[in-house]
Amino acid sequence: MGISVSGVNPSLNDLIASAQASVTDDSAAMAIILERFEDTALAIARHLTSDSSLRQDAAQGARLGLVRAVRTHKAGTPGFPSYAKRYMKGAALRTLMAMQAPESAVDPMTYAWPDQPRDAATNSTFELVDLMKVMTSEQQDVARAHYLADLSFTEIAVQLNISKPAVTQRFATIHRALRTVMEGARAA
Repeated sequence: MGISVSGVNPSLNDLIASAQASVTDDSAAMAIILERFEDTALAIARHLTSDSSLRQDAAQGARLGLVRAVRTHKAGTPGFPSYAKRYMKGAALRTLMAMQAPESAVDPMTYAWPDQPRDAATNSTFELVDLMKVMTSEQQDVARAHYLADLSFTEIAVQLNISKPAVTQRFATIHRALRTVMEGARAA
């Protein structure tokens, strides 16, 4: 499959398939995808920070998120731009957080939820701690993978070696527990 044919722009699906077929991330197809999404990367960076010195780093993080999105997206399925934006924004946020507090950077998959609230002035911290206490370790693993590592349900299923329906079921249980905790907090 060729990347460009006498000035004709290849479709995004063709580019994704070609980039996924390449062993390295520096293929011609990946370069074209990065070029097509450059404005999006810059817009995400502008949205996340007004500091011009951090903006290029955030944009680079967004580009890395795009590469990850290309690698994980199922070629031929619709909706890649919105799928990619999620990865791009998450990667840009992680880049900025790592730059602003490098000493507190943690691996989200091994992060331990706090036993005690960090800020006793806010009830929301108490509610989250209460929620974590009622979650099983499997549910906590799923929550960490999704909310801290920014993984999709499919990626969580692969990483935790469980089925995607099991991930979905654990999220349904987590959300029911969260609803119960939040209703209890509102009643108090």
